Amino acid sequence: MKKSDENFYEQVQEKWLKFLILNMIGIVFTTGITFTVVIPGLKGFSLYLSIFILAFYFLIANIFVGLFKKRLYFVFTISLILSSLGMGWGLWLEWGEVSLVEHMNPVVIIGYPCIVAFIISLMYQFSTKVLLKRINF
Repeated sequence: MKKSDENFYEQVQEKWLKFLILNMIGIVFTTGITFTVVIPGLKGFSLYLSIFILAFYFLIANIFVGLFKKRLYFVFTISLILSSLGMGWGLWLEWGEVSLVEHMNPVVIIGYPCIVAFIISLMYQFSTKVLLKRINF
């Protein structure tokens, strides 16, 4: 397991532009597509999709570990910007739908990108502290 972890982070560093673009597209599209189904208590909530999205954010955080070592605030900022872009894109695409009315609350519009950035940053910090110590990367 140790060797595969090292290989993953080495691949991320070798092909950093591809992984950065993958992360950017991943954050924008997942926040744009899923913001209406991952907020508990609102119409359309799906627990299974929420768990899947958390696992996807864990993958994104680990790619950020390989791209940016010990730059937590930068990861938070880039995640916040990209998740806000994704949220705006999703709102623009679904504008005028009746099911969107429940999600037009200012708390949701401001809070969801912040929570996505916080979750990715928390997973980044966990991966930096715990996983990288085990493989001495």
